[in-house]
Amino acid sequence: MGFIQINEDFIFIEPLNRTLAVTGHAHRVYRRKRSIEEKGSEKPPSQNQYCGVVTDKRKSKNQKVSESGRGKRYSYKLPQEYNIETVVVADPAMVSYHGTDAARRFILTILNMVFNLFQHKSLGLQVNLRVTKLVLLHETPADMYIGHHGEKMLESFCKWQHEEFGKKNDIHLEMSTSWGEDMSSVDAAILITRKDFCVHKDEPCDTVGIAYLSGMCSEKRKCIIAEDNGLNLAFTIAHEMGHNMGINHDNDHPSCADGVHIMSGEWIKGQNLGDVSWSQCSREDLERFLRSKASNCLVQTNPQSLNSVIIPSKLPGMTYTADEQCQILFGPTASFCQEMQHVICTGLWCKVESEKECKTKLDPPMDGTDCDTGKWCKAGDCINRTSFGEQAEGEWSAWSACSRTCNTGISSRQRKCPGSGLEGECHGPTMQYRVCENPSCPAGVPAFRDWQCQAFSVRSSYQKHVHQWQAVIDDEKPCALFCSPAGKDQPVLLTEKVMDGTSCGQHGLDVCADGRCQKFGCDGILGSLAREDHCGICNGNGKSCKVIKGDFNHTRGAGYVEALVIPAGARRIKVVEEKPAHSYLALRDAGKQSINSDWKIEHSGTFNIAGTTVHYVRRGLWEKISAKGPTTSPLHLLVLLFHDQSYGLHYEYTIPLDPLPENQSSKVPEPLFMWTHSTWEDCDAVCGGGERKTTVSCTKIMNKNISLVDNKKCKYLTKPEPQIRKCNEQPCQTRWMMTEWTPCSRTCGKGTQNRQVACTQQLRNGTLIRARERDCLGPKPASAQRCEGQDCMTVWEAGVWSECSVKCGKGVRHRTVKCTNPRKKCVLSTRPKEAEDCEDYSKCYVWRMGDWSKVS
Repeated sequence: MGFIQINEDFIFIEPLNRTLAVTGHAHRVYRRKRSIEEKGSEKPPSQNQYCGVVTDKRKSKNQKVSESGRGKRYSYKLPQEYNIETVVVADPAMVSYHGTDAARRFILTILNMVFNLFQHKSLGLQVNLRVTKLVLLHETPADMYIGHHGEKMLESFCKWQHEEFGKKNDIHLEMSTSWGEDMSSVDAAILITRKDFCVHKDEPCDTVGIAYLSGMCSEKRKCIIAEDNGLNLAFTIAHEMGHNMGINHDNDHPSCADGVHIMSGEWIKGQNLGDVSWSQCSREDLERFLRSKASNCLVQTNPQSLNSVIIPSKLPGMTYTADEQCQILFGPTASFCQEMQHVICTGLWCKVESEKECKTKLDPPMDGTDCDTGKWCKAGDCINRTSFGEQAEGEWSAWSACSRTCNTGISSRQRKCPGSGLEGECHGPTMQYRVCENPSCPAGVPAFRDWQCQAFSVRSSYQKHVHQWQAVIDDEKPCALFCSPAGKDQPVLLTEKVMDGTSCGQHGLDVCADGRCQKFGCDGILGSLAREDHCGICNGNGKSCKVIKGDFNHTRGAGYVEALVIPAGARRIKVVEEKPAHSYLALRDAGKQSINSDWKIEHSGTFNIAGTTVHYVRRGLWEKISAKGPTTSPLHLLVLLFHDQSYGLHYEYTIPLDPLPENQSSKVPEPLFMWTHSTWEDCDAVCGGGERKTTVSCTKIMNKNISLVDNKKCKYLTKPEPQIRKCNEQPCQTRWMMTEWTPCSRTCGKGTQNRQVACTQQLRNGTLIRARERDCLGPKPASAQRCEGQDCMTVWEAGVWSECSVKCGKGVRHRTVKCTNPRKKCVLSTRPKEAEDCEDYSKCYVWRMGDWSKVS
């Protein structure tokens, strides 16, 4: 490994990543021009400064001309593979919580998930996570701070890792051997902690990760701290590593603020590895960072560190069972809730030993978790197991023909940039779009998206028995073509991209271009700044509607309680809980569209209800519902309460000042009918494992009152299957059964008494049958015993004497006497007396006093 300097150019020679620097192995040679800043430095350039970046050497006066008369050109070209050599450190609290072996196993599984996140094709480049060292701390180093103050902890850890790893020291920690003297510095350092830390203050809060922006490769800023919060730890590490590589939050980019990606400003719970990707903005931020000198360390990998710590390649759910994942989330006494086996891939429900009800953090299980025989969870689904003509540089082409022949379409043009094909040296977009207007489509022509479904079914052999297709819009993929047989709700993805110019939704003005939803102004012009006011009027003044707002407070009751009926035509709907509560917001229109109804709790997301897109957000125990509108039918806002509690929410929306059309009038709201799960039936077995089901009843909700009605009222709604729980799972056992003892054979004196003894087997329905005596555990109880009759014994019992009947002279005193023989047969001749004579002279004498004598 070395370089040759020719004037102001450096030619570097180094072994390829997977070979050692010895004779006979492949090497690569590349050129790097010395920068102006480097010229002024007296220090020789270090190896890291020039690690694998091929720069653009432009044509100069001294450049030789080839025989064709054209000069040789060099350009910046991003390598297609980058390696992040990483040291991972677990703090003592995490090691103590999991145990040494379990902590190592858990961290490697999490790093496998992080590795796969960086392999996602949406990133556009191959970024490999290489773990050079895994360090498990059993005691906090004296010079490292671990506490609630996030910035202080990040600064302290960065300083500590620089001292330990940046200077190639030999250290001896658990799970590690000493570094060699030639061990190079790592590219990134990650601290995983169980400490609940916060940004800007020294107290616990919801922060789960912190990192220096664009700090990777910097000796004192390549640091990341992630809180061990269970299965979401992988997303936290990937998110913070993104920041460390110069990737900003998607919210900082207007074009990416609406999506849910790895770098979204706030992570939405319940997402899984199959649902997430990197946004286009993240990809552009990363490429910008990789073009800078700050990223030089990522191109070259030390061959000696390639396999320092092996990250498991199998799916994480193959390493952790559902029970073990529950223990990660809720502690060592937790196990998977078997009653929720049928929905295991959509959310992991767990049961803690000391608690009666199952609970969830809305996290899906790890990919690879068993969900059925021969099946596993993958991206939230239970699936079968499987093996695992060119333009000149930067010049725009001519505008394409309009994407449609009638109504509004779009036209596009593109340019090809040199190099990687990932926008190369070009500044700005490589594709441009503009609106093209056409005559209106004739009457009777299907909607553009429906026409594509019908056209696709004609030219495709897919399900030839289907004669008519209709389009279905998926909110998560508005520019993918989903089609369903007419009259059925069975959408099928036919192609990832609809034709350019297709509307993104039923009510918006945005259209699809190259599979992405492009923003239009409300005036229908691509890129226009025209916007609707809060009344829904394009470039309006906000005076054509009125704002309705209020609060709902409820403190008693359980189940669904109606809070509000939002009328048809409402816009700018917002419902916010005043404070986190152990309850759920629910929303339903007069049809079957709903959120959190029928006791089914949804994850945060978007839903089509009452003709508008409703955004539902839940962060911990806090919830929010919002919708742009307008609604086409009344919306019933409900609250699912589990017990009496102090609860409150604030709502607001707008309604037009002009009266609504008669078919949208909401002066007399219609009742809402819905299926609900009420009581649990008795278990159908007393032992051996049985089932109990819920009773599914039709419920009427009207004017905030809920009542059970005839099931015929809900006949147009899909009746949910009863919820089923297992019960009385203890095995049916054999046991000895005995009758009562017979009376003693003698009423006076010694005798015997008997009883019947039999070995019995209990059936699942509770019936007892006779079994063989050898099948019962323990010795056979006695069927006879000795006894003694008590009728012959005389037992008199005398009470305490009363006081004498007179206090001065002779009188009588009394006491009670009773026979205690069971049959009341006592000998009268031995009966104690009940009365006797007595004398009492205590009151016969009194003191009498005379007058005082005179003083002598």
